[in-house]
Amino acid sequence: MSSDIKCSLGNTLYDKNIVHCLTGSVSVYKAIDISRYLVRYGANVIPVMSEDAIHLISPDLMEYATGNKVITKITGEVEHVKVFERYRVDMILIAPSTANTISKIANGISDTNVTLIASIALGKGIPLLIAPAMHEPMYRNPILIENIKKLKSWGVHFIEPRIEEGKAKIATEDYVYYKVLDILTPKDLKGKEVVITTGSTREYIDAIRFITNPSTGKMGNALALEAKVRGANVTLLFGDIKGEIPYEIEALHCVTSEDMIKEINKIFSKRNVDFFVSAAGITDYKPSNRYKGKIETSKVNKISLELETTPKIIRYVKEISPQTKVIAFKAEYGLNEYRIKEIISEYDFVDYIIFNDVSRNDIGFESDFNEVTIAYNNKMEKIEKARKDQIAKKIWDVIAREIK
Repeated sequence: MSSDIKCSLGNTLYDKNIVHCLTGSVSVYKAIDISRYLVRYGANVIPVMSEDAIHLISPDLMEYATGNKVITKITGEVEHVKVFERYRVDMILIAPSTANTISKIANGISDTNVTLIASIALGKGIPLLIAPAMHEPMYRNPILIENIKKLKSWGVHFIEPRIEEGKAKIATEDYVYYKVLDILTPKDLKGKEVVITTGSTREYIDAIRFITNPSTGKMGNALALEAKVRGANVTLLFGDIKGEIPYEIEALHCVTSEDMIKEINKIFSKRNVDFFVSAAGITDYKPSNRYKGKIETSKVNKISLELETTPKIIRYVKEISPQTKVIAFKAEYGLNEYRIKEIISEYDFVDYIIFNDVSRNDIGFESDFNEVTIAYNNKMEKIEKARKDQIAKKIWDVIAREIK
C-alpha cells in the first residue's frame, strides 16, 4: 500500500490526481519507482497498463506502488471515460512510452487503453506528459521525430530520455517529478529574474585549511526549485552544498564571498534582477593574512589568526541595484522578539528578512526542516516547522502575494 509513504518527501503534489500510463517498453519496471516517488510527494496516482506492459510486469506491483486498482483493459464500463469522471485528473503521465504509442497518439489512433486515455486528455485540455524509452536508433527515427514535433505543437510535454549505451533510457524518477511539478505549478513568477545564493563559503587560512560553517544549501536549493517551477528565470550561486543542484537551473560555483561578489557583478551588469535571495551561509570572518602554501605542523606548532569581517553581500546588492528586492536569511543563535526588532532596524534596507533559530537541532543547518519568521512591510509572519521545500513554497507565496 502507498499510505505508508505518502508525503514522506513533501506535500507539493498533495491534491493532484495523476493517471500514470505504462506501455510495453523494457524499462517499464522503472515505472514502479516513478509512481512511488510521486506518491512520496503526496500525489494520488492511478495506474493504467497496456497489454504489452502487463506482459513485462505484474499489475499487482503497480497496485502495491500506488494503492489504486490498475486499469488493464477497456470493458463495457468504459474505463477510459470513467477515470475522468471519478477523479479530477490533473495530468496524464505516460512513462515509459514506446515509439509505437507516441506515433499512435500523434495520428489519432486510439486502440489501447493508454492511447484512448491520451485521446480524451487531449480533447479535455488536460496536460499530457510523455517519457520516451527505447533503443536510440528508434528515438532518432525521422518519423518519430516528426510525430514528437506534432505533439509538442499541440502542447504535449516530453521528458528527454538519457542517451546511454545505445539506448534512449527513461528519465530518472526525480526528473519526472520535477517535470510534473513544473507543469502543474501556476506561473505567478513568470518573467522574474531571481538570483539566489546557497551553501557555505570558505575563507582560507592557508592553501588547504579554511573557515566555514555548517550550511548545506538545502534551503537555498529548495527556494531555487520553487522559483523555477513558478516561472522565474533563476541563477544559483552555490558554495559547498549537500545534494544536487535543482534541474534546469543555471548554477555557478563560488568558493569564497569574494567569488560571489564577482559573479554578482557579472550578472547585475547584464540584466535587471527582480529578486536577490541571500540563503547562503556566507562566512562572516576571514583571516586578515593568508599563509602561502601549507603550514607545516612539524615546523609551526602554534599560529595566531587575526580575523576581519567579510563584505555584507546584501548591502552591496542594494547599493548596485536599489530596485532589486532583497530577501535575506538571518540565522540567529537563540531568537527572541527584542533581537528581531533590533535586526529589523539594523537591516532597514532589506525588503524581506527571514529569521531562523540555529540554536535548535531540529531545524536549520544540516536539517531537512526549518521554521522561520518573515519580516516585511512592517508585518511579521511565522511559518511553522515544515520540510524546507514546503517552507520555500510558503516564502514565495508571501512574496508573490505582495507583488500582486
